[in-house]
Amino acid sequence: MEIDKAKFKRLKKKVLNRYPKASTQRTSDGKFFVSDGVGNGLQKEYMIPPQATVAAAWYWMAETMRVNQNIERTHPKRMDLKSFEAKFARISKRNRK
Repeated sequence: MEIDKAKFKRLKKKVLNRYPKASTQRTSDGKFFVSDGVGNGLQKEYMIPPQATVAAAWYWMAETMRVNQNIERTHPKRMDLKSFEAKFARISKRNRK
């Protein structure tokens, strides 16, 4: 996987917005992963295998964070019944007029 410098900077910036102290770490077998800066490997949290290049590690971290954000935004357990009740009350209030 070949990533140009401009794209690499954008990917790294996306990850650094969420984890400001994030950095690249190297495993004992020479592969790379992104750490959150306080000793925790983010690849364990998001279950990303170590990558062969630094650019690939940042790329997969940014893509995984993007997918995770979409899942959290639309997850059914996030939506509670109160918000639906309030929405239906507003709509029915409009319809009564």
